[in-house]
Amino acid sequence: MRLSSIQTFNQGVNQMLDLNRQVSETQNQISSGTRITKPSDDPVAASRLMSLTDDLAARDQYQKDINLMRNRVNEEETVLSSVNDLLIRVRELTTQAGNGALTLDDRGSIAAEIKQKLQQLEDMVNTQDASGDYIFGGYKTSTPPFTDTGNQNYRYVGDEGQRFVRISNTVSLPASDSGKDIFVDIPSANNTFTTKASGSNTAEPPASISVGLVTDQEAYDEFYPDDLIIEFQHPDERTLLGSPSQANFNIYSKSDGRLLQGNVPYVSGAPISVNGVQFNIEGKPNIGDSFTIESSQNQDMLTTISRLYSGLTQLGSSDEDTAAYNQLIADSLVNLQAAEESVLTTRAEIGARLNTLDSTESLHDDLELVSLQLQSDLRDLDFAEATSRLSFETFVLEAAQQSYVKVAQLSLFNSL
Repeated sequence: MRLSSIQTFNQGVNQMLDLNRQVSETQNQISSGTRITKPSDDPVAASRLMSLTDDLAARDQYQKDINLMRNRVNEEETVLSSVNDLLIRVRELTTQAGNGALTLDDRGSIAAEIKQKLQQLEDMVNTQDASGDYIFGGYKTSTPPFTDTGNQNYRYVGDEGQRFVRISNTVSLPASDSGKDIFVDIPSANNTFTTKASGSNTAEPPASISVGLVTDQEAYDEFYPDDLIIEFQHPDERTLLGSPSQANFNIYSKSDGRLLQGNVPYVSGAPISVNGVQFNIEGKPNIGDSFTIESSQNQDMLTTISRLYSGLTQLGSSDEDTAAYNQLIADSLVNLQAAEESVLTTRAEIGARLNTLDSTESLHDDLELVSLQLQSDLRDLDFAEATSRLSFETFVLEAAQQSYVKVAQLSLFNSL
């Protein structure tokens, strides 16, 4: 095969350019400390490095989420610990209140401290975190989950939602607990009830209904599980003609509409007794306003303490009141114990979450070290090998350059 001078020159130049590229790449590797400066250097290793980088970024985010969740769960556990201490103190006061030798003044002294504990508990169950979110409101974190509708009659207005946080590829843990699960859904010692005003009431300011008491458990058990409706209406035809008159009320059985008490004169704050329960309504209800007594097998801890306070301040020394008072003390002790168990159950669950957070965090740390080592093995340069390779490539390049100079002189024109 015949080779022209131009082919010889081009071949030499291309060879030197290729050798110069190799030297340049090796110099770049040494200066950067990595053996892969572009994916084409090692496509398999480059792909693996990208996967490891994504994995490390995910673990870094999981670590941040774990720290945030740990702070939130620790805060919840601290609040529940305080709630538990409060319940223990209220139970001690309830035991003292059960002493038959106490006078009404003695009861008043105990009631004063229980009222303080009730206010403290209201603050605790409406605790906000550092971001201003209410931690026991479920998904409703912007408004207090427990609200006093009047007469220390508390209602839970949050929901049952639980926010979960993913702490690994396969593990998600609840970062919050619904106040309904902890503080509301507590089995009661006996059949009980809740009271509430209708949402369609028009009085302004709205009239309120007290939390109420069971004054005759046997009578209420006979009526249970039916509900009561208290409805305000015109007391007589004179009201229809425009004569000023205070609205009276009727009490109905909700299940069948049966009238239990009719055209009862209303006095704000006066006790109302029906079928073994006693309550009062305060304010000026409008005609058509109504209130409901709903039967229940559960009693929230705020209601338990509120009823205890009401019994200490409202029940007197008559035989009927004494029997109701003794029943209230016995039921309160059982209900407070159930409330403590509810809190302790949640605290145990929180402890399990914290253990899971710790073990998962430790696993992330271990896997991060493994990933970093693999990343180093794939990416980092062996400087001894690279330096030796650079010396060899430089030597070859110099030899090619010298060879090219000699070959370039092999021309007939040089002999003319």
